[in-house]
Amino acid sequence: MKQKIKINVLGSCISRVSLLDGVQSEHGIADDRLELGYFLDKQNIVAAMMPPAFTKEEVQAITVDELYDKSRLQSLKQTLNKETLNLLLESDADYLVMDFYDMGIMFLSYKNTCMATQANEFCRTNLFRKYQDKMYKWNLYELPIWIWYTYVDLFMEKIMTKYDSDHIILNRFRCNSYYLDLDGKVKYIPDGFRMAIQPNPKYNQNAYDLEKYFIEKYNPWVIDLSKYFMGDRNCWDNLNGAHFEKEFYRETFDQIKRIIFEKDAKRYYDEPDFFNKDRRGWSEDIERKFDVDAALCSDGVFYNLLNSGDILWLNILDKMNVAAGGDEFSRSDTAIRLIAKDVTPHIFRHTYATNLYYAGIDVKTAQRLLGHSSIQVTLEIYTHLDAEVSISNTEDKLNSYFA
Repeated sequence: MKQKIKINVLGSCISRVSLLDGVQSEHGIADDRLELGYFLDKQNIVAAMMPPAFTKEEVQAITVDELYDKSRLQSLKQTLNKETLNLLLESDADYLVMDFYDMGIMFLSYKNTCMATQANEFCRTNLFRKYQDKMYKWNLYELPIWIWYTYVDLFMEKIMTKYDSDHIILNRFRCNSYYLDLDGKVKYIPDGFRMAIQPNPKYNQNAYDLEKYFIEKYNPWVIDLSKYFMGDRNCWDNLNGAHFEKEFYRETFDQIKRIIFEKDAKRYYDEPDFFNKDRRGWSEDIERKFDVDAALCSDGVFYNLLNSGDILWLNILDKMNVAAGGDEFSRSDTAIRLIAKDVTPHIFRHTYATNLYYAGIDVKTAQRLLGHSSIQVTLEIYTHLDAEVSISNTEDKLNSYFA
């Protein structure tokens, strides 16, 4: 019998639910060829590389009755004892899937070290209350990002003795700012949810910078799809920057399997499977309620996203396209059918790149806006457009001369 490929996860529900193909309530991996090793969530690489703040006896004395989430007892003790790195190194897993979402959860500093709080569970314990007057709360995404780099490098220096770059998969993320509500309308996540680990522009930027540093230095496989997706109350009861539509998790899982089983030469995956009736879940998308008219009105989300350059507008257009695929069409549906005909994400992305070029946006800024992992990709587009402009200018001069 062929041995299963084992995967460790150092990350959040972004990666956990992806490995379950969008099913939240289970544990494991939704493929019989794969096996889940450790799922280490609510972790912090910086804190993991610092010494323990407490003795093992003090940590062991924490009881389940002190916690709100009773299932967190073991992971809390593991975090406080700084066992994250050793667990990953001693594991027999073949791959490590990572995301940095939980890096932004509040942590505590105490004396010469710091610790992750397991989503504030530690703050409910008697051990915390004993020392709380000497502790300080922080969020790493609110600090200068360069502070992190040394600790990330120390962590990865150890990790890469076991997992080379071909066996590390980084699942990039962008916090949600929008969600699809049960009434079919796309809505902005309320301000009350705009905390550090929720939709927050500064959080997104610092996470982006950290991921960029990690990618350039360690060359992992990269899946960068979250920027195309939003939250969905049809899938999640609570609004959260890390809770996406089911399609996001499905597509991420498909890419993980492609990386592992097909050994695709492409190391950076950043194009969603939009406008494709053959995709998994198309029939479910048709059944899901979506208010086309609300999205298309003059102050609707589609135009707001389009005008702001937020790539999420492709998602809205895809939903309009699905809505236009029914047997009966309103005027809006008919318009969307015409708009979305023969459209692919790549076409719109290239159009966006062209607009950036003609707007005079420098190539480095364009690379960042387009999400290209390498500036060479952006340069190729700009060089091609330079050539087109040069030819056009030459033709104009010749026409003017002979006229």
